[in-house]
Amino acid sequence: MHSHRIALFLIALLYCALTFAYAVLTPPWESPDEPAHYRYAAELAARWCPPVDPIVRQRDSFCRDYAYVTSNYEWFQPALGYLPAAVVYKALEILAPNRLPREMPPFNPQFCPNAFVYHNLFLHANLKVLEVWRGNWGVLVLRITLSLMGLVVIYAAYRTGRIVEKDGGWLGIAAAGWIAFLPQFTFINANVRSDTFTNAIAALVFLIAALMQTSTQHTKKYSLCLGVLLGIGLLSKYTFIYMVLVGWLAVILTAPRSPRTWFLPFVYITAPIVILVGAYHLAYDEARVALVYTFTATLQLRPDALTWHYVREIPKPLLIDLFFARFGWANVTTPETWSRLAFGMWGIGACITLVQAGRSLRKPEAAQSLKIIVLLGVGMLLAFGGVVRYNLSNFSPQGRYLFPALVPYAIFGFWGIWQMLPARGRIALGITANAFMFAFNLYALFFALIPAYY
Repeated sequence: MHSHRIALFLIALLYCALTFAYAVLTPPWESPDEPAHYRYAAELAARWCPPVDPIVRQRDSFCRDYAYVTSNYEWFQPALGYLPAAVVYKALEILAPNRLPREMPPFNPQFCPNAFVYHNLFLHANLKVLEVWRGNWGVLVLRITLSLMGLVVIYAAYRTGRIVEKDGGWLGIAAAGWIAFLPQFTFINANVRSDTFTNAIAALVFLIAALMQTSTQHTKKYSLCLGVLLGIGLLSKYTFIYMVLVGWLAVILTAPRSPRTWFLPFVYITAPIVILVGAYHLAYDEARVALVYTFTATLQLRPDALTWHYVREIPKPLLIDLFFARFGWANVTTPETWSRLAFGMWGIGACITLVQAGRSLRKPEAAQSLKIIVLLGVGMLLAFGGVVRYNLSNFSPQGRYLFPALVPYAIFGFWGIWQMLPARGRIALGITANAFMFAFNLYALFFALIPAYY
């Protein structure tokens, strides 16, 4: 146990070092949608209400539409995911108001013709590590503060792994390290956005859902916790909706053959969701306008979406390059070999997990672990299905949209192999996998991101 804590502390320390490096070395605004997320946090800090529709719509290609890119085009998202950023923004506004930029720099005219050569979307006055933050270090404080929420995901992976693996915690260590050193995770967490908060809530949902399978005595308590977390998640991002199914499935798996016992836990889960989400939309006119806009505009099916040519373009970027390592405005790339190798190793581990899960059906002593694996696997599939559905309306197969399911994703890649190896083999595999991801991250940082901007 003591060695597990030391390993977890080391992973957390290295994660912080990596995210701080990405926060400092990625120039301001050079990450997906960061200007809009920053505008949202600023408006929330000013009004403490959801933002109003800025009535700015995209009129030109993305890299030419300055009015749109620098507006709060994320205005329709629920406000709670931006609350941590808004609190930090307000504190900085009181303590150091001149360090929070009000305007964005002009567009880089070379970006549109060749974004994979001229990587920065904005024309920075001086692209030197220290100079680029002159007058902007409030954004840097926001980035670093928000990145700390990634520690919640790492801890949830560790604890969930310990629950699944009864005879030790190295599965949790392997899963936690795999997440902590995932290059895209460290990069995205080092931006101003609501994803960091949403991913942390989702990780806690999976952890509580796993805990629910360990004791029927605490089902109601865990159900209430899930309900509150799911309500908070839905007030952070509407795409969190599939996580509600994870909560309901957790109740069913506690007693699969006793449907009569499901009613009260279902109520304990559903009531907080209805109360929190209902109160938010009843309290704010802006929230109701945003909800209508979401269903009538952002989720409308594209006419060309239901074709094989369209759908086949989604899986590769979603599961490989934009999941593992693609920085900037998705235009700073690493050699695809790294991402393919990482995905291949995970894929082999996931296949072995499926085989071992099938074999465990005949082992009564493995029932608890099997239920958790089923729960995590379904959660992962729901996340994938939700992102594919979103892409039928807006083509944006970004791997970061799958990050709410990082906890099941990581554990699914190790659990099956864990059933086949002795204790020393598990430790060796965990160290090897974490070392590979850490090396991948360092390579992405020093040989992809830094040369792209400096």
